[in-house]
Amino acid sequence: MPAGRSQRQISCAVLLTVLCILLACQSAIASKSYTGRRISASSQRKAGSYRADLVSKQETCEKPHFVDWAVWEHGCVHERNVCLDQGVFIVFQDKVKPGKNYTGSQLFDTGGAFYNMPGYLDNLKGTKTAYRQPAFRTNTHRDPPDILDPVFNKCELPLIWWPWWPFNAGDFTLASAAPLHAMLQEGIVDRNVKFTPVLDGLRMPEYIDWELQPFSNFKIETLDDISSRERSGARCWENMLLCKPHGLWNRRPDWMKQAWHHFLKFGDFGQQVVEYYRKHLPVIHKADTTFKVAFIERHHKRRIENYNDLLEWCNTKLELPAGSRFTEVDCVPLNLDHADRYLQTLAEMQTIDVLVGSHGAGLINHMFMRKGTAFIEIVPCGFDGEFHDDSFQVPARVQNFQFGFKLTIVSPMLCSRSEAELGDPDVLSREDWVRGSFLRDQDVTVDTNSLADLFQRILSLNGSAEAFINATAARPDFAVLRQ
Repeated sequence: MPAGRSQRQISCAVLLTVLCILLACQSAIASKSYTGRRISASSQRKAGSYRADLVSKQETCEKPHFVDWAVWEHGCVHERNVCLDQGVFIVFQDKVKPGKNYTGSQLFDTGGAFYNMPGYLDNLKGTKTAYRQPAFRTNTHRDPPDILDPVFNKCELPLIWWPWWPFNAGDFTLASAAPLHAMLQEGIVDRNVKFTPVLDGLRMPEYIDWELQPFSNFKIETLDDISSRERSGARCWENMLLCKPHGLWNRRPDWMKQAWHHFLKFGDFGQQVVEYYRKHLPVIHKADTTFKVAFIERHHKRRIENYNDLLEWCNTKLELPAGSRFTEVDCVPLNLDHADRYLQTLAEMQTIDVLVGSHGAGLINHMFMRKGTAFIEIVPCGFDGEFHDDSFQVPARVQNFQFGFKLTIVSPMLCSRSEAELGDPDVLSREDWVRGSFLRDQDVTVDTNSLADLFQRILSLNGSAEAFINATAARPDFAVLRQ
């Protein structure tokens, strides 16, 4: 075969191979483009659905009520015409647009707000974590489609807040739930508020939903939830509140000359939560003549070392006073470690006459007990003081729906040093309060005579708030016993 012909055949073969490769690439690109268009179309249909639902509700929904001039007194600022995109606040106002009227893009300061890293002891290095400052910007032509042409929701009022220590149920109630409830009680907002915690991408604890849902017509969702692009078409609001509620930790400014619990009605909060869920509570039978005492179990730190002995003593040797309406005693263990048993816990609280436990989040459940009941807070050696009373004793005294008693251990022989104090000091935070946590986390031994004395004082009240107020006025140490 002539050499020229052979070379032409090889050239044709190479050309055919190149053409085949090009056709295959074009086919792959087309397929990928089609898949992309299909996904994009699906997202657009979803966004269109959200948008259509929102538009249809706008004309008939009940508009949120809020008192614009009063929200600042509760640690909030009001912003108008705001969209959210993946945690970013997009503000349709001249004050954030570059140019003559620009005043700055930091519209809210979260300084001083911290969350506790869930799953870690609170006194370890790194557990106390500052929230990131929120990002604000103006709208631009490069925004996602639903924000380029926004429909501002007039039916909901998002109240977005940075909760202090949200992964501790007690701190959440005192620093977030009770203050937000107070805003409704005072008429600052109504039930068309949408409670929206910022949790830096972490999953919301169940108790946040359970404690706040009774006070809102809308689902409790995090900032990450409502700003997700999965919700395109419904991420813009006509009005929005950004808050650091005044409560146990974010205290009212000194110039307000108001106690940290001003406006807060812990008793009302607890009773209203119970009433909201009452028809869903499991039935737990308890005779009116039974004096029921529940001892909170703790399996690490702040343990009652003679816990089982106390239960046995309480059930076999506690004597009821003559003339008491109670004829028998039932002392039971109470495990509060299972967050998913909220309804069971509420039902249990409704049957308890006295709740006994070491200083800790479990005692916050006294707010869900019946009126005229009591709790005993056991305080370890060296931890007593007015500041620590703010956790349970002070909230209880606001309305005296439940009566707060305190057993303070003073004998060093009855307190055991905490594991944190005995452990590796290099793992601990260097903040001053950590020394106090060593005292807080001691295990204790409770004297039965002291406990019996407090039970007798409680029984003498016969469930009367007036009797409790009179007794503590006549004798300031009536509700406190030192052991």
